[in-house]
Amino acid sequence: VNLLGREITATIANLRSIDLERLGINFALVFAPGTLESAPQTRLAAVYVPEGEEDDLVRAITERFPNISAIHVREALATFDRIIGMIGNAVRLTALVTVAAGVLVLGGAVAAGHRRRVYDAVVLKVLGGTRTAIARAFLIENGITGILAAVVAGALGTIAAYFLVTRLMKIDWVFLPGPLLSTTSLAALLIAALGFAGTWRALGAKPAQFLRNE
Repeated sequence: VNLLGREITATIANLRSIDLERLGINFALVFAPGTLESAPQTRLAAVYVPEGEEDDLVRAITERFPNISAIHVREALATFDRIIGMIGNAVRLTALVTVAAGVLVLGGAVAAGHRRRVYDAVVLKVLGGTRTAIARAFLIENGITGILAAVVAGALGTIAAYFLVTRLMKIDWVFLPGPLLSTTSLAALLIAALGFAGTWRALGAKPAQFLRNE
């Protein structure tokens, strides 16, 4: 290691991990006592005080030790937190737009399949099916479709999030089954409800009029 023009040879005794997310004081290398005592040194200390008391503390320290530099980090942390919040809001907005687009696509698919739903309902009525039985069949069909779509979307989203977090952002991956389960369940219910809403009108179709046109 080159330290201020002086080459220092040292043996690696152990390795340690540095958690930069804690915003604490971390050092990449730690030497044994007696190695760096003759080198110029700068001492660092981190102090947490309640908001509003920083100025009194800084004034007291600088009066007692004029060569000490005090740096306020509260404002920097607040700015960092605000930036992270803006990024989070942008991600939420993107997700909301994606969900809205998905709902529109689903609505278009339901509208496109309305005629087929009417035909199925008429055929089932002619074969003796009651309105309740046909509605139950359509509800089961839409429920299965919603569950499959939600499971596939949840799996693909989890895989994409894993690679984004571990490969691009280089941070630890934390799997949260609770939000995933609640999101997929809500999506499945939404898909089933929209699908069934599109087929509910088909149940009111008159078989005679439809068969006459056929």
